[in-house]
Amino acid sequence: MRLILALAALTGAFAASANTVPPELAVIGEPSIVLNATYSVGSTSVSFKPGEFLNATTAQDAPQPQLHDSGLNSSASYLLLMVDPDWNATSPPSVIVHTVVTNLTTSANSTSEAKVIASYIAPAPSSGTHNYTLFLFDQPSNFSIPSDYESYMETTARTPYNRINLPLEKFIKQAGLGTPVAANYFRVTAASNSSGTSTTTGTPSGTATSTAATGTNTSSAAAVRGNFYLATVLALFGAAVAIV
Repeated sequence: MRLILALAALTGAFAASANTVPPELAVIGEPSIVLNATYSVGSTSVSFKPGEFLNATTAQDAPQPQLHDSGLNSSASYLLLMVDPDWNATSPPSVIVHTVVTNLTTSANSTSEAKVIASYIAPAPSSGTHNYTLFLFDQPSNFSIPSDYESYMETTARTPYNRINLPLEKFIKQAGLGTPVAANYFRVTAASNSSGTSTTTGTPSGTATSTAATGTNTSSAAAVRGNFYLATVLALFGAAVAIV
């Protein structure tokens, strides 16, 4: 009986850890803690479970990590890294950087002290389904982005292509981040592929039920994303010409 219980516990622990990241990022680490993050849609906060589908409109504004009651070290600082590994499948993974935020803590208002290193670019897949993954790392003391990767953090509308092709494993190692302590991911299907795909908007809480994104920067964000994916196509075309 004890052996059966032990095997059941190990099976449950494995299942919990294996579900926090998509398969293509398992090499980075599969922490057992699910990172609780929410998206604000009007006055509603929308949360999501690992692997859940979200509408692109739900994820327009930057995600808000909710680290209180997470079981994490209350005296530590944490770094949030959100990436898209599915735009160009490679091994080891080469990803698009969607945001980097430092100085997060477990206090209820931790985001007030947070520092945005790479401002948020909302998901806007041009084809297929992408797994947008959020990693939480222990933040090293006196942390700074290694100089080799500073260009990946640039956020001006004219240079979004700098977010492409971050060598994720090398970056994590050179930045001294270690293995992630928590993670979560959600899926977004491109509009051209959405027919026949079951899509939800996460788990809402609050007084409003609208799924339309609001804010004063919606049009500018759309312009950034448009330039971003146009630049991606041009960059890939240039790479193909170089290879030929």
